Amino acid sequence: MPLEMIPDIPRIYTALAEWSACLIYILPLRKRFSGAVTAVLLVIFLFIQSVVQIVAGMLPLNFWLPGMAVAVAVMYFCIISCAEISHSDAVYCSARAFIAAEFTASLQWQIQYYFDANVLKNTGVISDNTIYTAIALLAVYLPVMLLIFWLEARRLPQNRRLDIERREALSAALIALAIFMVNNIHFAFPKSAIGSMAGSGILYIRTLVNFSGLVILHVQSEQRREIQLRRELESMDNVLKRQYEQYQQYRESSELISRQHHDLKHQIAVIRSEENYERRDSYLEEMERAISVFESQNKTGNSVLDTVLTGKSLQCGEYNINFTCVADGTLLDFMEALDICSIFGNALDNAIESAKELADSEKRLIRLAVFSQNDFLMLRIENYYEGNLQFEDDLPLTTKKDKQMHGYGLKSIRSAAEKYGGTMSIKTDDNWFTINVLIPMGH
Repeated sequence: MPLEMIPDIPRIYTALAEWSACLIYILPLRKRFSGAVTAVLLVIFLFIQSVVQIVAGMLPLNFWLPGMAVAVAVMYFCIISCAEISHSDAVYCSARAFIAAEFTASLQWQIQYYFDANVLKNTGVISDNTIYTAIALLAVYLPVMLLIFWLEARRLPQNRRLDIERREALSAALIALAIFMVNNIHFAFPKSAIGSMAGSGILYIRTLVNFSGLVILHVQSEQRREIQLRRELESMDNVLKRQYEQYQQYRESSELISRQHHDLKHQIAVIRSEENYERRDSYLEEMERAISVFESQNKTGNSVLDTVLTGKSLQCGEYNINFTCVADGTLLDFMEALDICSIFGNALDNAIESAKELADSEKRLIRLAVFSQNDFLMLRIENYYEGNLQFEDDLPLTTKKDKQMHGYGLKSIRSAAEKYGGTMSIKTDDNWFTINVLIPMGH
């Protein structure tokens, strides 16, 4: 077949490319159903996609745009039916998958007919058979789709949502629409300069335009990723600064209370020597015991940890939370003050936030331990909780309204642990939420 008479890409080829492109975005994301159900859904959508493309190819040219719109809609429903994502996420993925499919189908068709015209034609081999078609499709679709999957999967969050904003989804959809219109301008305007070009020229242009669309969407994805990473770093930095500011405030308050403590002891001594009423004596003894308890608590051997624990202890007292602490603060001497504030401040803030919501005050329990074991520093912060927790990326999902800002406290703890070659893990067992931090003692 002369290149000048090249027909349009077979509809079944396009359907297969569109379905395969959907897989690129479905596989890495959290699935809505089990593996078996997802597989059945994918087979059903492959059939629907094929029927839509074949029927659209039989309709007059006036129905070409509506037919393509239906095909894209099927891609959207395929992605959102199989992956547990939002509508904005699905629009974003559909736009990217559509351009990936257009590029793959266009490239395969161009390569196949170039091979037909320049190789098979001279050998007399007939290429119009099922085996040859399957080989030609597999030879291009498989490596191209695997390459796109490799590029995209690295940027998609594993087994979780994308959290795409509406404007980002709209931007991707408009880019895909613009690429599609330029790519198919010879259909919309057959009398234009592009529309009157020979078939081979159209193939080259379509492939080049689709490749340009992939590059544009890739650049957009990279920019989004950089912005997201920058926001995350800024949020973690703000969390760290807030914990350090709290530490500074606690230290100033602790120093003030210490001075007042000594003054109160002298005042009690004066009152006791002048008054000898039984009730007053009992009251003063109670005050003295309370002061002694305050004086002796949170003496771990590390001044930074002592200050953080003192502040958090006061918060626990405010919410009637039973806070138990067994800590050897001398084990933390190698750590910077900011990291101590980040680990213990964020962990205790989360524990207090959870415990104070419990209706039964007897269940408001927080336990903290710092000890060494087998040349490792062990940090354990645990609190009692009620209800069910959902996890994403090994971190519990927030119950607060601002879903975008969840988990930065725990991410700060993980970052501080990794700074010293350690790890952070979370365990939920028998209604106890436990944060374990393990750091080698070689630092």
